[in-house]
Amino acid sequence: MIRALLPTLLLLTTPALAEPTPPRKHPGCFVLLDLKTGELKRNDAKRCEKRTSPASTFKVPHALIALETGVVKDPAAMRKWDGQKRSISDWNRDHSLESAIRYSAVWFFQGTAKEIGRERMKDWLHRFNYGNEDISGELTAFWLEKPLRISPEEQARFLAKLYRNELPVSEGTRETVKRMLEYTPKTVTERTKRMAGPWSTGAVVSGKTGSTHTKEDGEVSWLVGHVRSPKGEYVFASLVTGEHLEGPVALHAAADELQRLGVLEEQDHPY
Repeated sequence: MIRALLPTLLLLTTPALAEPTPPRKHPGCFVLLDLKTGELKRNDAKRCEKRTSPASTFKVPHALIALETGVVKDPAAMRKWDGQKRSISDWNRDHSLESAIRYSAVWFFQGTAKEIGRERMKDWLHRFNYGNEDISGELTAFWLEKPLRISPEEQARFLAKLYRNELPVSEGTRETVKRMLEYTPKTVTERTKRMAGPWSTGAVVSGKTGSTHTKEDGEVSWLVGHVRSPKGEYVFASLVTGEHLEGPVALHAAADELQRLGVLEEQDHPY
């Protein structure tokens, strides 16, 4: 009798495995471009065509320009911190181009902007066809709020040129920037660690976050990037705007959307 009841007792006493939480709907704009087929997917065409400040996603073209002009010759070479204490502790130390991208150290890129100069910066943005190409005003701040503006769809098309090797830069410059953008267990920060996976298909995700505040859009949160996996190769742009955004909202929204679309799959965890 007891032996007969054992299966039932086990069912009653064994906790049920929780059902996986389905990815949430993206709260802003998400663009995905398949580099092989050219197919472009957008969750909201109108929002994805609207331009806003690129914020720190501008560090991608900025790094390309700094390397191509020779302002930065070695991406691992350290530049001395200016000694000005800022609210983000990781900025308050010496940085290389590699670490400045990883920790999004604004002061590093403000310095390289001065060395590149307005004419060369404008010329390169025109070559890249980057957003509205407007760098008028303060040379050390034009990408942080205004006047430079770019749409999520334009971000994806710019990245498509980078990863299709179509930008007018040298192979060395191009490959260096691609490498610096990869999210790995060694290069992610606390804010970006979700993108390092591990993903079940062995996918590798690259990207750059950005955040700022504008009068038109309120708080702005970006993640732009690239995914390489056996399933294919894609570039994407994720943008969330609004008030009182907490943390890397666009990054988490992008991870959810990439999973919903089947581009990324989380590795199963044993129980």
